[in-house]
Amino acid sequence: MKSILMPVMLIAILAVTATVAEAQWVVTFQDRTKQDLNGVYFIDQRFGWIIGNGGIVHVTLDGGREWLPQDARLKTNMKDVFFRNREEGWIVASGGHVLRTDDGGDNWVLSFKLEVPPSQGKQGFNSITFPSKKKGWVVGTGGRIMHTEDGGKSWRQQESGTKEELVHVRFTNDNRGWVVGGKGTILFTDDGGRTWESQISGFNGYLYHLEIRGKNNAWIVGDNGTVLRTTNTGSSWERVAVDTRKTLTNIAFSNNQDGWIVGWNGIILRSSDGGKSWIEQESGTRVNLYGIAVIKNEAWATGEAGLVLKYTGK
Repeated sequence: MKSILMPVMLIAILAVTATVAEAQWVVTFQDRTKQDLNGVYFIDQRFGWIIGNGGIVHVTLDGGREWLPQDARLKTNMKDVFFRNREEGWIVASGGHVLRTDDGGDNWVLSFKLEVPPSQGKQGFNSITFPSKKKGWVVGTGGRIMHTEDGGKSWRQQESGTKEELVHVRFTNDNRGWVVGGKGTILFTDDGGRTWESQISGFNGYLYHLEIRGKNNAWIVGDNGTVLRTTNTGSSWERVAVDTRKTLTNIAFSNNQDGWIVGWNGIILRSSDGGKSWIEQESGTRVNLYGIAVIKNEAWATGEAGLVLKYTGK
């Protein structure tokens, strides 16, 4: 199982799970369409959602043992999902769509659609976050940041100061947040986005995801095995050494000590010392992984070919 060179198909995924028992990552679901699953979000150990290309939205009520389809009324690619609780959730999709639900995804409605002149080419959103019921942000192509103060009834653009693609956004409260994106872009605000400050990443590739822990600590992952860490709210970012050059797409912590990173070619990294060091775990697959969610001692990862992995352990 050291080298598996074959098309991404269910038979290949199942074939490699025989050795996953030791690492405790197992395949628990594969969407029948085999569309890529781009994101996963869990509120607690029972309730979670996965999203993917072709309009895929699934919900689980039992910690991922069963995934039930939901109709988002769009067949476009779902890019990011965020839930505030079991009822209130948001999805951004290609084409500049922002979707909202107030009933756990039984019904999804269009909150906003970005309209731009054809001369500007394809424009859209990549990520969404709501630190409170009324205030939220979306980010996307062309350095676009948009903000709502009324729960998504209306959206207004904020000046980001960049034209680089923005890939991920997270806020700790209604005032303090970060955005990451292309060419090593890191933006920070502590005034609700009225002003965005560019922070120095020391990196020129894509940054895909950030994880905030506490008031001053945050991590970012990106191209070429890049892991960045700050302990001073981004006044400086240091590169954390990891034993890979693979693209890292997502990072999540269950507490201040235990974290996971996922990326291309099935790579999964684990830290148990607050992100100071990272050790590779055997995922049992070689497909690209895009999403990870962690609740207590359980983790779920999503990726290519409709794949969902689950980890249960200490």
